[in-house]
Amino acid sequence: MVRIKKILCPVDFFPASERAADYAIALARNYDAALLLLHVVTPVLPSAYEFTLDGQMLKVMSNTAKKELQKFAGRAEALRVKVECIVRTGDIDLEIQKVVTEQKVDLIVMGTHGRRGFEKWFLGSVTERLIRRVSVPLLTMSERKSTAVPPAIRRILVTTDFSEGTSDAIEYAFSIAQECQAKVTLLHVLNDISADISGRYRDPLIRSIRHELEALVPEGARDWCEVETRVDNGLPFNRIPKILKKEKIDLLVMNIHGKSMLERAMIGSTAERVVRTAGHPVLLIPPLTAPAKKAKSRKKARAA
Repeated sequence: MVRIKKILCPVDFFPASERAADYAIALARNYDAALLLLHVVTPVLPSAYEFTLDGQMLKVMSNTAKKELQKFAGRAEALRVKVECIVRTGDIDLEIQKVVTEQKVDLIVMGTHGRRGFEKWFLGSVTERLIRRVSVPLLTMSERKSTAVPPAIRRILVTTDFSEGTSDAIEYAFSIAQECQAKVTLLHVLNDISADISGRYRDPLIRSIRHELEALVPEGARDWCEVETRVDNGLPFNRIPKILKKEKIDLLVMNIHGKSMLERAMIGSTAERVVRTAGHPVLLIPPLTAPAKKAKSRKKARAA
């Protein structure tokens, strides 16, 4: 079972991040985890003139942020969630990554919408850079609609292309499903453009994919969880959001990976497009198993 001991929630005080904070509080309560609320004060002037910034202005902005964070902290404390407020100055995505490393964060929960004056919070900037670089699971929230929060999650959709990190995404999805008694649907979207296959070969291919999806279901999971495996056709970044909306999915789980810079960019494009248009919570899982195995291998090598 997945263990989540520390959750980081960056907050910019706009609606999406407020919803992300509430979701993070619910997750922290559900997993008995500690919650870190982070706000990053960014330089007001262009970087070339940063040395002229008024220190008093930064101090005022930081103090204001601390007071605003305390409002969210109060909600968490009312639910007996251990919470800490952090205010940093610098580039948002870099400070987030520093906190992840320093605090040994297990999960990031953040909003995916910004406002003018806070352009770095827009998708295409902070969130997309984190999707490509983050080393821990990242859960994104939009401000579009009300959302079921743990333990009220009832329907989980897991999309997979059978690439590196798939097993980690499956582990997270079924762990959350077990906590919430939710239904899990494993989905592979057969890209009509990259898989232009005639009918003669298409049916055997789909049967093969279904077999692979079934093989991903953890042993014994069907004893306590309703599981569906499914193969659809179309462009993944178009098809997935339609399924989310039509079937009232509470949580989408996707694995993100990359063996090269080009592959990372290609995979990121699908994840980022889905996050932009989904309107649902999306849990993005980077490869976690392989690095752990490599670390163990290095330890064995040193011991030898």
